[in-house]
Amino acid sequence: MKHDSHSNSSNAWVQLYQARRITSDPQSRPPGRPPSLVPRHKVGLTLSKGEIAELTKWENRFSKMLNRKVSLGETVGILARICSNRLAQVSGEKARSLDELVALIISGE
Repeated sequence: MKHDSHSNSSNAWVQLYQARRITSDPQSRPPGRPPSLVPRHKVGLTLSKGEIAELTKWENRFSKMLNRKVSLGETVGILARICSNRLAQVSGEKARSLDELVALIISGE
């Protein structure tokens, strides 16, 4: 499904990812690592091999789609926001187990 660039940039979080990729003229800034335009926070996670494999698959898919390297942080952020959007579509529904929650998010029923 294709979207024009205006609809993609209308999401504030997409704009944040795009802002991170803006680079200034290397000669116009002082030496050292430039400050981030968007504050980022390092976190630690404990993941299974299967979870790492899934994240790596998504990271590679997004990278291929964008024709650039997509970071793991961007991948997790994109997937989290997709899930947030999907969950908003089924708001008000309750799940009694993790299986029911996943089924609810996937099927929307």
